[in-house]
This record gives sequence, C-alpha cells and structure tokens, in this order.
Amino acid sequence: MDLQLTVQTTNLGFDYDIELHSWHQKLRAYRVFGTKSKELLEGGLGLGLNFITQFESGDEWLAQIPEQYISITDAFPEHQYQLLWLAANSEQAAQLLLMRPLLLVLICEQYPIDNEKALALSHLGQRDILNELGYDNAKATLKFIDKLTLKFERDLELKHVKKQLDKRTCRYKIFNHYKTINYVALSLDNKYPFLTCTKFGMTIASKNKLERGPLRACLADTLALGIELGINEPATRIGQLSSLDELERLHQQWIERRNDIRRVASRPVDADKVYPKLIPSEQNITAIENYNELFTEGIAQKHCIAIYHSRIIAGQYCVFTMQQPQRVTIGVKVNKLINMLELDQISGISNTIATNETREIVYKWFERVKKIYKQGFDDEIELKA
Repeated sequence: MDLQLTVQTTNLGFDYDIELHSWHQKLRAYRVFGTKSKELLEGGLGLGLNFITQFESGDEWLAQIPEQYISITDAFPEHQYQLLWLAANSEQAAQLLLMRPLLLVLICEQYPIDNEKALALSHLGQRDILNELGYDNAKATLKFIDKLTLKFERDLELKHVKKQLDKRTCRYKIFNHYKTINYVALSLDNKYPFLTCTKFGMTIASKNKLERGPLRACLADTLALGIELGINEPATRIGQLSSLDELERLHQQWIERRNDIRRVASRPVDADKVYPKLIPSEQNITAIENYNELFTEGIAQKHCIAIYHSRIIAGQYCVFTMQQPQRVTIGVKVNKLINMLELDQISGISNTIATNETREIVYKWFERVKKIYKQGFDDEIELKA
C-alpha cells in the first residue's frame, strides 16, 4: 500500500508542497505546484522527519520505515530523508547505514541535492567511497571511524571528523593508540593539538563531560605563563600532567613565580619604609605594616590592593586584614585635614562581596576606631576588642 503524505510547505513560504510516498514505494518525493506539473525531488529535504508527526497520518507514515533506520538517522536531521531514501532504494546502502552510517552521511554531505549520484557512490566499496569523497582511504581510516563514540548532537562533531579524515593531513592517525574517541578528544585536538596522545590529553579525553570553558582558560593562561617565564617547552610540560588538578597546581606555581619576578621588578623605591600607624589593630583585624605585606595580601586575595602603597606612605590610606568569619581585606581612607576616616572597601578573595556577618563585624570595629582616631591614636597602644 502506498501511504502518501503531503507536507504543506507552502505554509512556510515555499511555492510548492512536498508529496512523500511510502517506504514500500522507495520514499519517492515530489514538489507539487498549484499551477504546473509536479517535479521529482532530486535530493534531500534539508530537515528531519520529526515534524511529520504534526500532519494527519504522519505517525502512520513514519511507522512504515524500519525503526532501526529511524533511530540511526535521527542524529542527522539535515540528511535524514536522503539517508532513508538511499536505504529504501539500495540493499547495499541499507547495509552501509547499519554497519558504518557515517560513510553514508559523508556521501549525503557531498551530494545533498543529487540522490542518484549519492546512490551510485553508496554501491562502491567503503575505501573507494572515502577516496571518491577526498578522504584518506587506508584501512586505518575505517578503524578510526569505528572508534568514534560521537552522538552528533553538535554540527562541530561532523566537522571535526571530516577534518581528521582529510587525505592531505591524515590527522586521524595520531589517535591510533586510543581505544575510543569521543567529542572531548576531537575538540581538544582541534584547539590544542599538542595535547593529543599525551598523558594529560588522554586523561582529559577520558572524561565524557567536561566544562570546557574553565579548562581552556586554565590551559591558555598556563601556556602564556610558561612562555613569559621562559620555561623550556611548556606545552610538553603540560602534556606530562596526569589530571586537571595537576594543571591547576602547575598554573598556580607559575603564577607565584611570575609574581615573584614582578615584585622585584616593580618594587617601589620606598618599599622598605614602615607604614604609618594611624588606626589601631585588633586581634582579628590587623594592619598591613609594609609594602611586602601589602603585595602578599594582593596575591593571596587575588586583587590589586598594592596600588595603594603611595597613598599609605603619605598617610592617606590604611589597609587591614581580617581572618574570621571571612577572609577579607579592609581599606580605609584618611583625611587628615578634617580629621576624618571613611570605610572604603571590604573585599573578599577576587574582590567578592563580604557576607552580612562580616560587614557587621567590620562596621562595629570601624565605629570604635573612628572615635579613637578623633581623640588621637597612640601607636604604642593596641585596641582591645
């Protein structure tokens, strides 16, 4: 029985509807115009068949097609109709769809509007198909394809595969030692090819799910640090790591080394001067007393508090640290002309906002020290909390 289905594409702005015939009628399809004879559809539809269920008899029409074929082709909506047309019209194409569907997808990628050309190509041997499409056709190519564990949920997955198979580079050969090849492995190879086949690269690739943003940021920054520090072959050093945790530790080590170098290079001429004691410390809130402490505070808290050095030396600013209940840096402006203090900042690590509890403690401390400052602070006496 030829269960015919009409897809009303004129409602989408086209000047024709699509007439789809049944699986038993080889999935023939036509463009049906209102003013002239219908035309045979020479290629694919360019969209998946899931939209068919919204039409009358759509579910019944889809039910004619073997379920395993629908399941395989669902991953490639742009080529789904053409893939099924090939399987309906050729036993060889149907077998290829079951055995190595990616080869049939690559054919459709090359000939999306020429079913007859795609059909002729599907009748060739698998290595001949690869050769005709411009890909490397060694036995190793087919082994590479069989190792892929991709779901093709992203357009990039197919693009990465095509890049690997290019006969001009045969990049896929670098994956010879991989038992399976997932999207993470291909994506990492595309962005950081020097990591492929390294200990670190294979460790990262073993994780099917990975937050690529943080990884890429850490990788890029670590590489830049290695180059800045003059590390011999920093990429090789990274490739020898065993985990993302080791990368983060190496990143931190190189940050500290760079900061040590910068500290020496940018050390102000008056760095050895002791800071004026204008405001009393407490047990939990202690004053920064010199440039070294100020610079270290900036590194520890990941902010730029060190830029206040000149103002502190001039008696215009004071910096304090608090350990509990939250590690914060406290900045206080000093106006000697009007004998006034102003609480300027309460900054957590990376300038995060302090908690309500922390702010309340700082506010109470600040009210106490304001009174003492106005009365005239004796730097030989520390305030008792």
